[in-house]
Amino acid sequence: MNKHPKLDLQQIWCSPIYQARYIGRFWRDFLPAGLKANRVKTVGNTVRIHSRSSKATAACPRCGTVSRHVHGRYRRRAADLPAHGRKVNLLLLVHWFRCRALRCPAKILAEPLRPDVPPPHARRTSRLQGLVRHLGLPLGGRPAQALAARLLLPVINDTFLRSIRYTAEGSSSNLRINGVDN
Repeated sequence: MNKHPKLDLQQIWCSPIYQARYIGRFWRDFLPAGLKANRVKTVGNTVRIHSRSSKATAACPRCGTVSRHVHGRYRRRAADLPAHGRKVNLLLLVHWFRCRALRCPAKILAEPLRPDVPPPHARRTSRLQGLVRHLGLPLGGRPAQALAARLLLPVINDTFLRSIRYTAEGSSSNLRINGVDN
């Protein structure tokens, strides 16, 4: 007779002991650098990764004082690259720190994150945005959307066209010669 009761795989996956021991190590390779996974939740065909920065301090951009005093926190939500046939949503907990320098004009500062982490108000990580740009350049709007749907990328056709326009606007600043044809 078996001493241990038969456990469902969902019970093991959602247990706090399993989450604390294994999830952080496993998802570390899937997350952008500098983030830690707190909790991973599967909802339908979507994996939600609750994450936070691995740093507990932040340096003030104006005076350089390192602060540990957390003033508040807020959540960012961004789509990331799909993994194992499922869409991935990244729920990022970002801290606000209080600068402790008396004469510093910056009283509250946001936690600085790496460039591959989504910037404020971004709906996609920079990894996913790079893929959107690379699909949008050769294919355009609707063909890129059809391929993106097969790749489980949550992007519509107008987004591909906007990414092409932003790429073109960024490269026009490097223009050195301006000519006129007759």
